[in-house]
Amino acid sequence: MIKRTLLAAGLVAILPVIGWAGQKPTLMARPPRGAIVLFNGQDTSKWHQNGDSDAVKWDVTDGCLVVKPGTGDIITKQEFGDYRLHVEFWLPLMANESSQGRANSGVYNQGRYEIQVLDSYNNPTYKAGGCGSIYSQKDPDKNAIIPPENWNTYDITFRAPRFDASGKETEFPRITVVHNGIKIHDNVEIKVASTATGQPGEQPATGPIELQDHGALIKFRNIWIVPLKAK
Repeated sequence: MIKRTLLAAGLVAILPVIGWAGQKPTLMARPPRGAIVLFNGQDTSKWHQNGDSDAVKWDVTDGCLVVKPGTGDIITKQEFGDYRLHVEFWLPLMANESSQGRANSGVYNQGRYEIQVLDSYNNPTYKAGGCGSIYSQKDPDKNAIIPPENWNTYDITFRAPRFDASGKETEFPRITVVHNGIKIHDNVEIKVASTATGQPGEQPATGPIELQDHGALIKFRNIWIVPLKAK
């Protein structure tokens, strides 16, 4: 993830990999009752290109939504507040690259708060830049990445920021992330209006889901979201 800003930071050793021997209990999980299916293997009508209303330019191949490098990020037409999000992603092997040059993308919550997608399996990178990180903010508590050319799962629970009647923010957004069945962030408070390359401007009560084009042929499938009632 270095789309708009290159962070000046040295390479750091990644956490020990634990995910390869772990379980992926939500791989190919069926959308539960109340879920909105954002991608079912064929239909991209719930998405458009970020920054304009054009239909999705990414490819749909063998039931997968595949990044088409150079076309830009895609974003959902619908916006969400609190939710549970399920995403599955597949990373190609780019053995001649290293650090952020490996297969790279991101899942942006409300278009602002990125959970990094990166082939960081035995691939050191800078702090808060590896797979599963809250990009530029926090490394995952555990490194659950598996070797490339295998399917990963993200199960994200997002709690939107809260505002009072005057529009003043009273609570920061919070996020919990389970990567390949392993909890890597537990109700983490995000104290910025957006992570390093998220959408600019004032923090919203609702926002879209965004998937990043970072130049790699990453595949996505089985994307669904369950809106939650604010508490």
